[in-house]
Amino acid sequence: MLPLAVHTGDARDVTDALQARADSIEHGSFREAIPDALLDQMARQGTFYDPTLSVGEAFKDFSAGKPDLLKRSLVQQVAPPELLRGTEDALASKDTEELRHSVARYPIDMQIAADNLKHAYQHHVLLVTGSDAGNYLVMHGPTVQHELELWVQAGIPPAVALQAATSNAARLLRADKRFGTVRVGNDADLLVVDGNPVEEISATERISLVVFKGERIDRTELFDQH
Repeated sequence: MLPLAVHTGDARDVTDALQARADSIEHGSFREAIPDALLDQMARQGTFYDPTLSVGEAFKDFSAGKPDLLKRSLVQQVAPPELLRGTEDALASKDTEELRHSVARYPIDMQIAADNLKHAYQHHVLLVTGSDAGNYLVMHGPTVQHELELWVQAGIPPAVALQAATSNAARLLRADKRFGTVRVGNDADLLVVDGNPVEEISATERISLVVFKGERIDRTELFDQH
């Protein structure tokens, strides 16, 4: 049976998702607090919680016409240049004005979303990291590191955030016997960073080495691919 992930917008959605025995809840709510009783139920059922703070922040920036998230160093290093240029051009174009005004009407409150995440942690809900990449300003890959930074800003310990992005994510995908932790028998997939992310979560953005299934990845060769 495939895992069931349910995207939610408010507490009623979360209730329905839990009644359907969802394996994970995406977003939670950006507009209202998730009641303690629901968080306790999530913890009892072993339902993972993926708050996707990045997409909420991106929607706010997109509606304001702000390209700041595209200027992050890691995004500039790994995102396709044509994608970055195209996104910036779209952001500045009058053709997207109506869309930006529409997005601005979404009920997004980043403090509520951050509080929901912190309370989920306090209620021992299983946490998992996701970004809802594919939306404007939310890039596949380098957004995860920024998501972790938003978690730490919300009051989540760095070690807990890192676990959500690695071993918990693998558990949710039912692939924890292949990756997600460094142990005998797992694929040798390693991300080596410059610094200690448990002490400074932004160290996850300073990538010095990538190993995939035991093979060192040459970043310059990746950039030359078309």
